[in-house]
This record gives sequence, structure tokens and C-alpha cells, in this order.
Amino acid sequence: MPAKNKKIRFFGNLKWIIFATHVAAMLLLFCSLLSWRVSPLKTNFFSYIGIAFGGILLVNIAYVIFWIVFSKWKFVLIGIVSLVLCYQPFATFFPMHLFPPSAPKDAIKILTYNVEGFPGERDKKTNEHPILDYIAATDADIVCLQEYLVSKTGQSIISQQDVNRILNKYPYRSVTGLESSGKYHLYGLACFSKFPIENAHEVHFESSFNGAVVYTIDIEGQKYTVANVHLESNSIRAEDKKLYSDFLQNSDSVKLEEVTTNIRSRLGAAYRQRVGQVQKVKNYIATQKTKGTIVCGDFNDTPISYTYSQMKKGLEDAYASTGFGPGITYHEDFFLFRIDYILHSKDIKAYRTKVDKVTYSDHYPLRSHLQLNIQAP
Repeated sequence: MPAKNKKIRFFGNLKWIIFATHVAAMLLLFCSLLSWRVSPLKTNFFSYIGIAFGGILLVNIAYVIFWIVFSKWKFVLIGIVSLVLCYQPFATFFPMHLFPPSAPKDAIKILTYNVEGFPGERDKKTNEHPILDYIAATDADIVCLQEYLVSKTGQSIISQQDVNRILNKYPYRSVTGLESSGKYHLYGLACFSKFPIENAHEVHFESSFNGAVVYTIDIEGQKYTVANVHLESNSIRAEDKKLYSDFLQNSDSVKLEEVTTNIRSRLGAAYRQRVGQVQKVKNYIATQKTKGTIVCGDFNDTPISYTYSQMKKGLEDAYASTGFGPGITYHEDFFLFRIDYILHSKDIKAYRTKVDKVTYSDHYPLRSHLQLNIQAP
């Protein structure tokens, strides 16, 4: 009898220990709500919660399933309530539009793509142009490119003339070189459009490799603001990615503390820099007197972040409102995140936003159909 009592007591204590860890997971889930509200200038803690949101969400769902298996319905209810209370970040991170309606015929197609300097097209001796051929095949009306790298001389890597030849369906082009451009090459942001680009204004960042350009584009007689944005990169080096990859594959040989300390030191400064960069872009957009606004590009931050929430203010996220799944756009070395976006003003309606899983760059391209001139709610 005493042995039986000990066994009952042991499993009773174990149940509450497991529930305590579930409570900790729920607290982290609730903290994700603050990732949208607390600036990294105050603390980076909630930014780290945001980047780990996918794992935190999976853990909370796993706990609910665990309690269902053991018929602990009170704990199941608590877990489900916590998930419901965090529905907004859940739906933003993992939208579930299984059967989105088809785009109307008058919708325009927009594409954003961080091309990583055209890694497969740098050799002048090859006739293969996978990224440019992909862009041409999408037949997008407006194309915004980040990490755009071309040769000024046409000798070593692909030149602007080569790009223009392949993307000849775009009569209007704007290419902006950032500070890292050199004597023989241009590195920066580019926009290719079937509609007239009337103006291109660079929003300058204190950064050699990142920036933003805001275009005024005349779309069938109406002027629209289109921002092409590449916010501060996280400066995670190849050796950092290898350390993370080694940890995932063999956690015994690589300490978690070593991985997290290494990555935190890289991320913290970038989180803080992006705060000011977003504000610069938003301030300039606010001065534009156009029919509507489209903001797209590489934000280098997840949907559960202060960067995202500030850039999205007054706008809609095309993928969150029409996509399905986590929408991963960055996919290198087990770093799998949605960091590329198409945002738009409320008088524009998005349809069928999707990530194309083409592996020509360390980013996947993102494209959407946008219907203009609708009545804002």
C-alpha cells in the first residue's frame, strides 16, 4: 500500500511539474504580443521572443495535444484559451487561407525578391540567367529587387545592359546604388515596371549595404507610392550559421549557450538600427500625396517583431491576409524565416499572395495580385 501511494504521489507531482512548464510556455506565448509593442531601444528581450515564436507556438500546441492524450480536460481548456488569446500573432505568423479567391482581371501583379547579387549569373561566360528568366516568366507588372549587383564595365559579372536585354518587357527602370557600390560595380536596389516611374527618392540609411527607395509610379493615370526597402541586415556570418547548423545536427558537441550568445551579439545591434530606418521610411511616405501606398522588400525581421508592426501601421500585409502557412522567404543553413513582405494601403486589396520556392538566392521571391481603387473599409 505505501508503495502504491508513493507511485500515485509521484505521478501527481509529475503532472504539476509538466503543467508548470506548460505555464512557462504560455507566458512566452503572451510575451509575443509585446514583441509588436516594445521597442528594441528599450530591450531586445521581446525581439528574441519574436524570432523564436514558431518554436514557442509549436511547444504550446504540443502541450495541448499531450493533455488531450491523457484526458486532462481542465489543462486542455487552459491551453486552448491561451492560444485563442494569442490568435492575432498566430494568424499573422501562420495564415490559413486554404481557398483564396481568384484575382480580378484588373489586378496588378507585384513581385519582391532579394536576389543576393545574382549568384548564378555572375559568370559572364555562362548563358544561364535563372533569376532574370524567372522574373521575366512571372510577368509581374512591378518588380522590386534588393541586393541588386551589376557590373559597370560588363567585364566580370552581369551588366545592366544584360539585365535590360533579358527584362525587355519593362520599359521603365530605376536602379539606385548604395554606399557599398564601387568603381566597377553597382550594388543596391532596383525597380522594373510596366508603368511609368515618375520619381525615385532614396531614403538614406547609415549603412553601406542597406537602404530604401520610394518611387512614384503612374498606374493607369493614378499616382501610387511604391517603397522598395532593404532594412539593416543581421550580420550573421557564415561561421555563425555553421555553428547553428552544427548545433541542430549534433547538439552534444556544440553548447546552446555558445550558439545563443554568438547570435544575440549579432542581432541586437541590427534590431536597434532598424527602428530608426523604419521611421525614416514611414516619415517620407507620409509626405506623399498619392492614391495609395505599397511597401515591399526585405525587412530582415519576422512578422512577430517591432520592425514589422511599425512598418505595417496603417497598412495591410498581403501574405497574412491571403497566404497559407509560415511563408518562409529566407532559407539558408536552417535559418527559416519570413522576412520579405508586400504591404499595402487599405484602399488596395490583395489576392493569392505566394512564396515561390525557387532556390536561386538565399531568399525566396514573394509575389501578389493587388486590386487598386477599391473602397477602403
